[in-house]
Amino acid sequence: MDLRQIECFLCLYRNGGMTRAAAELGIVQSALSTQLAKLEKTLKVQLFERSSRGVTPTAAGVDLYKMLLPLSKEVESVRQRMLDLSGGTSGLIRIGTVPSLGASIVPRALSLYSAENRDVTIRLTEAYSAGLVERLDAGELDVAIVNLIQPVRSLETAPLVSEELVLVTASGSPLRNVEFEDLPIDALIVPSLGQGLRAIIDPVLKKRGPAARPRLEMDALTPTLELVKSGAWATILPISAIAHELDAGALSVRRIHAGMQRQLVVVNHPRRPLSLAAQRFVAALAAEAHDAVTRAQRFMKSLKPRKK
Repeated sequence: MDLRQIECFLCLYRNGGMTRAAAELGIVQSALSTQLAKLEKTLKVQLFERSSRGVTPTAAGVDLYKMLLPLSKEVESVRQRMLDLSGGTSGLIRIGTVPSLGASIVPRALSLYSAENRDVTIRLTEAYSAGLVERLDAGELDVAIVNLIQPVRSLETAPLVSEELVLVTASGSPLRNVEFEDLPIDALIVPSLGQGLRAIIDPVLKKRGPAARPRLEMDALTPTLELVKSGAWATILPISAIAHELDAGALSVRRIHAGMQRQLVVVNHPRRPLSLAAQRFVAALAAEAHDAVTRAQRFMKSLKPRKK
């Protein structure tokens, strides 16, 4: 069993068809069939059931895939490290980010990074912190940017940025003049239970009593902001998530006197060190995050104190 046979097997397993797998590998189907036949002969098991609709892994094939997947990640890591020694950036990087970075920080970072690193393929996943950590631990991501709520098991973490959470309303909304302590809970949109931001928000909500339960939970940032802009709702977000909206004058913010902060961290697996390409992307993302936080902080300082 050699690495080429393993590569062919894994590719066929993922694609479920000879045509797609051969195209991804850059070989003809007969060469792929030959490699697979050699592997099955070596292992003395049938790995796939063939049909007109493609191939389906046998029980032995499923077991082999589970055993080989960690090895393939290690081989890819070694290959990437060797490429890094040449000083160039190339290959595939798989990045996970929390949704609150998606409004402006991620697009800006991607735009600058892709223009300077044309040989790098980027696969970006947006999800909440817990899901990203699970995918990183499973080897499906190279690096993730998550909210630090508690220590992330055996994964390596490094601080990215710390920022304030603020009360967000529409600029023309009557809620704009309401302090957080006086805001009707029925008008507040919060993330669902289990999400990183919700874990930061809940302790503050509990101080308002056991009946302080928001009636609208929403995990999608864009629909949340659209509802807020309608004037009837408010939400709690990191200031960097709405920096561009503040510049445009569409939203208004107020400080929450409890002083909520969230810390974003960069997480990766210690057995899969970040490639040079991934390190440069994280650096670009960090620069954009710090810039957004700085702009938002300047905006907050420019606000005149409100009369009580």
